[in-house]
Amino acid sequence: MFPASPLKKGAAQKEKSTPQDEFTDLNPPITYRHLLSPNPGVRDPLRVIALCDSDAFYAACEQMRLGIDPSRPLVVRQWDALIAVNYPARAFGITRMSSWRDALKKCPELTVVHVATYKEGDNAPGYWDNPDTATHKVCLHFLPGPWAIKYGIDRYDHHI
Repeated sequence: MFPASPLKKGAAQKEKSTPQDEFTDLNPPITYRHLLSPNPGVRDPLRVIALCDSDAFYAACEQMRLGIDPSRPLVVRQWDALIAVNYPARAFGITRMSSWRDALKKCPELTVVHVATYKEGDNAPGYWDNPDTATHKVCLHFLPGPWAIKYGIDRYDHHI
């Protein structure tokens, strides 16, 4: 006998269901309803989430934005950390674990680009020569609309 689907179990015992119970059925039966559903839900067994990742993608984006030759070593910096290193820079032994200052010692012709930051009081991000954590914040996402929320990954974005 196969265990009951958590969807059916949840319908019968809503008050006793826990969030973990909702995802215990790894092989749910697929029915014609799933195939004909115009809007698959989060628990639809046919739903697919895909992630396409490209190695050194952020560095490639910055090269394109700045019009830099792809053969030139380039790193993307966020504060003191390197978050992207292109292949020409890797040839000098530079990794994401390197500090940007050490990276410059290994490769003096290295292009170091800091991620865009929001300067205090600005509504749009910009590129600055020497952004300071006291006056600049990193914000990777902006949700437009009446709620207009900025959220990011640096520890200071609560000041925005």
